[in-house]
Amino acid sequence: MINSDNIGAYFSANDFVYDWVIAFLNSFRTFNPDLRLILIPFNDECDRILKLSSIYQFEVYTDVSFSRLERIGEAFELGYTPTGPYWFRRYAAFWGPLDYFMYLDARQIVLANLKPFIEVIETLGFDFLHYDCAIDQVYEQGTFRQELLRQGRGRGFNSGRWASRKGLFSIEDFESFASDALKIRDQLNPRNTDQAFINYCCDMKPVRYGHFAEVIGGISQNGWARLSGKIYSKDGKYYLWDYGGLDHKKQIFLLHWAGYRLNALMPNNYLLYQYLLREKSMFKRLQFYGNMGLNYLISTPINSIKKQKLLNTLYHKLEKYYKIYVK
Repeated sequence: MINSDNIGAYFSANDFVYDWVIAFLNSFRTFNPDLRLILIPFNDECDRILKLSSIYQFEVYTDVSFSRLERIGEAFELGYTPTGPYWFRRYAAFWGPLDYFMYLDARQIVLANLKPFIEVIETLGFDFLHYDCAIDQVYEQGTFRQELLRQGRGRGFNSGRWASRKGLFSIEDFESFASDALKIRDQLNPRNTDQAFINYCCDMKPVRYGHFAEVIGGISQNGWARLSGKIYSKDGKYYLWDYGGLDHKKQIFLLHWAGYRLNALMPNNYLLYQYLLREKSMFKRLQFYGNMGLNYLISTPINSIKKQKLLNTLYHKLEKYYKIYVK
């Protein structure tokens, strides 16, 4: 049995995603009241979040390796995301205070006890367990990706939710892998730098990895909020009702909104609101729903236009022209 002092979860965030963090922390502590939780500051803009540490009982982990990890991120960044290098700080978890851990982005809610998902790393002898997969978000089409797949690797997992163990990688390992990966930068996803990087490291080491749903069983294949079907609760757990689907009646242990901004058109937004507004006064709740209602009225016609192929194509052509023109 894993020592309870050495098992837990890391999360990364800053004040820019404060509302997301509130929802995340409320949900995390609902299902994991005693599990050790540690913040890896996304950057130096964390004053508001740090004030929550005593309320939600989380620690703060900083490390001298942050600057070295950020330099790796800078080397992979192609100009799409100015904050991209900070994403690499999360990988300091591999030499942090926890022996076995889960890493979680803040833009999600936790809907289950996470301890069994972490303990399975040791009990079944895995190095790394991941969740959602989308290989196009990791590797570009080409010979490198094809060779990985031929060898039974190249899962293309999401970098915002995974479990692993201390010591699997060192900062020196990452710097060495980064040097090699940059030689094939054109075959890695141009935007998702940290995601492509950790997949590359796991595939090249290689590690013994698996998918949470495949290893544990009874779990939905992914936790993206835009999944098909309806989410329902039963006996304190959440499940997916998708009659005829492969994940029908399977458990949802977390739900994430990767790629979404906090707005009224988010799928399954009521679940996020439930945890975001838990400690809010009635006035604050009414104020929030009023703002979301206004957001809905503004966003709905814009979203409808984006879904029209002709108008969407015209929009992007005009945007491209405008960018060229203003230069």
